[in-house]
Amino acid sequence: MKLLKFPIITITVSFVLGILANHFLRLPFLVILIFLSISFLVFVYAFLRAKKQLFQNILFGICCYSFVISLGVFSHYLHEEIHYKNHYSKIMKSENNELRGTITSVIKPNSKYNKYLLKINQCNKTEALGKILLYYSKENKEQLSVGQEIWINKKIQPIQKSRNPYQFDYSEYLEKQNIFHQVFCNKGEIVKIKLTKNFDYYIQNLRLNLRNSFTDHKYDETIRSILDALLLGQRSYMDKETIDKYSKAGVIHILAISGLHIGILYFFLAFVLKPIEKIKYGKTLKMIAILSFLWLFAFLTGLPASVTRAVTLFTFVSIGDYYNQQNNVYNAVAVSALILLIFNPNFVFDIGFQLSYAAVISILLFQPFYKRCYFTKNKIGIYFIDIILVSLAAQIGVLPLSLYYFNQLPLLFLVANIVVIPLASCILIFGSFTLLLNFIFKPFALLCGKLLVIFISIMNSYITMISKIKNGIVENISFSAFLTVLLYLFIGTLIYWIYNPKWNTFRNCAFAILIFQLSFIFIKTEENKADELLVFNSKKSLISIKEGNKINVFTNSIEENKGLINDYSRGTFTDSVHIIPLQNVLNYNEERILIIDSMSIYKTKLKPDVIVLIQSPKINLRRLIKEVKPKVIIADNSNPFYKMKKWKETCEQEKIPFHTTVEKGFYRLLK
Repeated sequence: MKLLKFPIITITVSFVLGILANHFLRLPFLVILIFLSISFLVFVYAFLRAKKQLFQNILFGICCYSFVISLGVFSHYLHEEIHYKNHYSKIMKSENNELRGTITSVIKPNSKYNKYLLKINQCNKTEALGKILLYYSKENKEQLSVGQEIWINKKIQPIQKSRNPYQFDYSEYLEKQNIFHQVFCNKGEIVKIKLTKNFDYYIQNLRLNLRNSFTDHKYDETIRSILDALLLGQRSYMDKETIDKYSKAGVIHILAISGLHIGILYFFLAFVLKPIEKIKYGKTLKMIAILSFLWLFAFLTGLPASVTRAVTLFTFVSIGDYYNQQNNVYNAVAVSALILLIFNPNFVFDIGFQLSYAAVISILLFQPFYKRCYFTKNKIGIYFIDIILVSLAAQIGVLPLSLYYFNQLPLLFLVANIVVIPLASCILIFGSFTLLLNFIFKPFALLCGKLLVIFISIMNSYITMISKIKNGIVENISFSAFLTVLLYLFIGTLIYWIYNPKWNTFRNCAFAILIFQLSFIFIKTEENKADELLVFNSKKSLISIKEGNKINVFTNSIEENKGLINDYSRGTFTDSVHIIPLQNVLNYNEERILIIDSMSIYKTKLKPDVIVLIQSPKINLRRLIKEVKPKVIIADNSNPFYKMKKWKETCEQEKIPFHTTVEKGFYRLLK
């Protein structure tokens, strides 16, 4: 197997490199235009020159891939809406802004607000574009619907960056979707203008009608939420407990429509429509019918990004498979990725996109070796062996990404998948059939609905049992982007060795795993050299002192701060964490840190270098400053905003540095 046999693969990789180059380098438009023009002219010259030659030389390849890279850079720049002059960010004011826009999607709400995605049409009476995250208070029981055009006059606020170390940055995640700001509205602050019956409106209405068609079945919330996830691609109705169980069992992918679900539908339809192959052009008609159904299924789910990717991917995979050539399948995967990235270059940063393609590519690469593992000719036995092998191949493909994004490794995924995948297949097939019958013949639909309850109940019970097994999942694994690349390098050399079992390919594989191990040791060693004191941005005060491979955490609220502690210990590759109740005085690097809490008890004789204000203490800060003359004063997120504002003014008058974790993020004191 030689990668260069599949030129579309290298073209797709070059396009991805261009996207990544623009994302990290943020090149000016003029530079991009010059690069694109020069690479295009050089490519044309190399192409005309190559036409006169019998064999292509390396120059033509370099010119071709350079041009594709420049196209990737150019495409990524064009898809970043913030660069356009009529983007709302170029028009908005620092105070209130008049915004007119249309609701394009409903997002999972939080405890206080319903959340929507608002597409801006006008900003301050000027035509504008862009998307904003809209929070609408739940005090207003009336929710907004997709297609609703609204008018608001509110302050546009930036989406806050992560305020703690190694914490998931929600603002960065949204930026990759061209969402940079948010608006908070209370009851009576939104004026409805009209309902625009656009494509989004009809898709949302269709999805709601499909969901409501299950009302007569009287399912409980758990059953209903799983059907919403599997049939309609909606996980917003699912409770956290169910998601945690599926995650611990290593089968969370079952709840997100992906290539697995589309593959199940494809093979089921291929089996049902197999008799068509006997007529003239039957094989072609069969493929057209199957792909038509898959795209109809995608439209019914509302064309969310995950479903669109999966159906596009499987469309090209099935076309490649239609011609019965393994090479065509690899090229089909590359073509589907290229088309999706041309449509939206930011897909390359989407976790779902990365996981889908990593899993499918891994399954395809290991597929030629499946038959070697068949120890029986029994079809049922082969079916379950295939489930194990496909699950294992997919898990190998997504392992580096799972370690990097989720920092966990489910050890029982094979045990879970061998039961869950057949059950999920039955639920998906029977669910689709029941969904159709809901509108055609209700009595029969209710009968099928009872079978669905049985399948889902068995699946949930099994997953609950697996999730309760002690040590069934390794959590809080330290992993970096660099280690992710190195682990994929090892997996690549491993697969190449399997295809070409020679000494030099084995040597490359061994060398790759050695590099990975040495890199892990080096990163861990370097991280453990750093010593620091941190005051976190937490409503339940949290302070840590890191010394080598040991972290002392000071807090009175362990459960509330568990996530922050895990993020920090994982990010610093630290193994030892000790929880200690908060103290009023800490010593670090020959500096005294005085912590003043709600009791407001402290001793000025200590002459502290750093003062940390937590839990809204009642103190005269001006007098305290004059008595001890600290180097810096810190206020964490456990204090009310009005007090922090007053303390800040006092510190400015006394010319003492003041740090609020709410505004500036965590405070770090180094040795």
